Amino acid sequence: MILIVTGVVFLCVGPLSLIILYRNQAILLDKTFEVCLNLGDNISNLATEELLINETFDATSTALSRLKTSQLSGLLDAYVVNIDGRYVAEINENHLGKPVPQNELDYYFSLKELDFKEVESGSGPILRFTYPIFIEYRDKKIRVGAAIFEFDKEEVYAPVVQTRTTIILGASILFVIGIIIAVYSAIFFSRPIQQLTAGAKLIGAGNLSHRISLQNQDEIGELASTFNRMTSQIQDFTQNLESKVEQRTEELNQSLKVVQDLKERQDGDYYLTSLLLQPLQPNNNNSKTVKTEFLIDQKKKFSFRKWKSEIGGDICITDTISLQDQEYTVFINGDAMGKSIQGAGGALVLGVVFNAGLMRSRITKNQKVYPEVWLKERFLDLQNVFRSFEGSMFISVCMGLVETKTGVMYYINAEHPWTVLFRDGKASFLEEELAIRKLGTPDIEEKFFVRMFQLMPEDIIITGSDGRDDFAQEEDDPNHETINTDEMQFLYRVEEAGGDLEGISKGIKSKGFLIDDLSLLKISYNPDISEAKFFPTPELPSRFSDTNQLLAGGNTEEAIQSIEELFKENPNFSDLLKLLGKLYFETKDYSRAVECLNQFIDINPANNESIYLLSLSYKNLNLMNEAADVGERLYLREPLDFNNLVSLAETYFELGVYRRGEFLIQKALELNPDDSVALQIQAKIESIKNTLTPEEIQKVPKPLVEIRSLTSVIESADNLYAEKKYKEALNEYKEALKRSRENPFLLFRTANCLSLLERMEEAIEFYSTSLALVPNNHHARNNLGSIFFRLRRYAEARNEWEMALQIKPDFKTARINLDKLEKFIQENLVQAES
Repeated sequence: MILIVTGVVFLCVGPLSLIILYRNQAILLDKTFEVCLNLGDNISNLATEELLINETFDATSTALSRLKTSQLSGLLDAYVVNIDGRYVAEINENHLGKPVPQNELDYYFSLKELDFKEVESGSGPILRFTYPIFIEYRDKKIRVGAAIFEFDKEEVYAPVVQTRTTIILGASILFVIGIIIAVYSAIFFSRPIQQLTAGAKLIGAGNLSHRISLQNQDEIGELASTFNRMTSQIQDFTQNLESKVEQRTEELNQSLKVVQDLKERQDGDYYLTSLLLQPLQPNNNNSKTVKTEFLIDQKKKFSFRKWKSEIGGDICITDTISLQDQEYTVFINGDAMGKSIQGAGGALVLGVVFNAGLMRSRITKNQKVYPEVWLKERFLDLQNVFRSFEGSMFISVCMGLVETKTGVMYYINAEHPWTVLFRDGKASFLEEELAIRKLGTPDIEEKFFVRMFQLMPEDIIITGSDGRDDFAQEEDDPNHETINTDEMQFLYRVEEAGGDLEGISKGIKSKGFLIDDLSLLKISYNPDISEAKFFPTPELPSRFSDTNQLLAGGNTEEAIQSIEELFKENPNFSDLLKLLGKLYFETKDYSRAVECLNQFIDINPANNESIYLLSLSYKNLNLMNEAADVGERLYLREPLDFNNLVSLAETYFELGVYRRGEFLIQKALELNPDDSVALQIQAKIESIKNTLTPEEIQKVPKPLVEIRSLTSVIESADNLYAEKKYKEALNEYKEALKRSRENPFLLFRTANCLSLLERMEEAIEFYSTSLALVPNNHHARNNLGSIFFRLRRYAEARNEWEMALQIKPDFKTARINLDKLEKFIQENLVQAES
């Protein structure tokens, strides 16, 4: 015990003494270093000029002599060496004028700053500090000499030695005190500890009746009391062990039964949820050209009575719908946040909401929307529902439409794993960056936009949940595993499996094991290529080249006629339609531009330039609702298209939808703040707002489904007209004219209805208004001529029919009517003469 205490004292005091000793020694050396640095600076300032001229060193010698009288502690000598290696100034003048030894001179002139080293001399060790002296010349440092200061090491470290002596004396005193304390502790503490040890040995030998008798009120006495209590409990436990085991076994059985009941009820809930999910994720796609299949492998597997099933947050749905008289394959792959029942709840919500949207899409009036608008509606349906959960449930989705005729895919990716394209044996990602956060995330509505991709024959698209990438990879150590972080691994599995879903799943599992739900949805595009083939006429390239020359020469009208003839001969060459539409637009024949561009977009729906021109054409025809509809379609694809933003804002201004127009023009000005057209539109909106009530300012655009109601009205009117229900058709055409007052086609059809209902004067008025907008409408002139003939206004009738033949010389109906008029006049003249 004494040795232990003594050792502790020595271990504490010894290192502390050494630390203090070396620390003080370092401090003294640092302070001496600082003094030498200041001395070196001062000597350098005085000696620089003298070292340069190398004549007299009076100032330097005077400064050094003052150092001698300054009684600087431990300073033995100080001297200055010039560039020639001679002592030129010194305190003691022992070396003055003599050359410096070469080894020392090399050391002095190798230094770039103050340096220190310890050297031996005849009188003992000294501390030598060398300060190199430089001058600045043309941004260069030129060495001119060195200043050296020598200190007596023993005198410098004298305070340290005194401190060391004091520490040793103190440590000795503490050592003696430690021995005294150790002896006392050995006597005072060892007896009760020995008694406690002896009692523990007896109890350990099996004598559980023995008790340790210590009356100490200290920690050892408390330990003895605790030891006695423990011995008593062990004795009691040993005597009653069997009954306690039976009691505990019964308690465990009861708990196990409760757990089994709970698990059975939980499995029942799981099974019911899995049954609810099954009809919500059908593969109802029946397209002949776009095939879909999916694979779902939920992480949570369970058994309920005799049934085995699985549950999770992944869901796949496919179907076929019709929009704008075009067939589309619908697909969605979702991954709800959470495991087991929570994730399944999210999948249930998505399934119910999305299938409800599909059901609404079966209604005819809801099919009059563009695919971009349909996607936006489904996105908002889901976003509004998941947003209502206020952060407790999110879901990532990849959702889209594939036009079965053209293979154009419209889709969105809301924080879902990247969509994969498998083409010609190679797999690649379609996306490169995140655009939309998970559904349920606040304020993502304005970030919505529709991605587009043109599928080629035999292309395969694969979208899937996190499980395709998040699998654990086994290492050499069976107790260690790592989670895969290489997203390229999935591309390798797709290529290895040739796009087969089962093969992809097996490939993933061969590299590790799934740690999440896995769902994969595959879309294959296999059109009948033979039906799409066409063979252009041999002269197409040369004639098309001639047409380009006409355009280059400014002969637009001749170019248009040439292209029209080419298109009649090559009706499958859709680029001719696009070019025709652009030329009609440039020549301000907007009606024909609309016709050509609509036909071209039906064939090539991914062409954004044509959609923009179509919107402008509608706007120039004053069909603002249609212009807004088409412009919004482009906006959903390209939210940052500056020209479309400006045009769409102006369209909404004309429609009186100022809030939407203001929003769009602000977005345009964010892209180009100095654009004069955009600034003018903004000024027009601001000026009109000052004249409106708050309710009128807050007027919002109707949903795009309702904006297209004009088209629905026209279709209804056309159907009634075809069924010869002219009175009902007239009402529909007049309803359409309320929304598009200067539409020449509507005016023409309204006049036809009035004519067929024998309301001649009204018919003349509508024909005249239509012809004022489109003077070259030969059908309108022929019909107007017929009304004049029936009203016996023969001269006016002849004039209209002749104009119709001037517009279209081969117009047979007008020729027949004109011949009929001439014959009628001749017969009446003959009768009059007789």
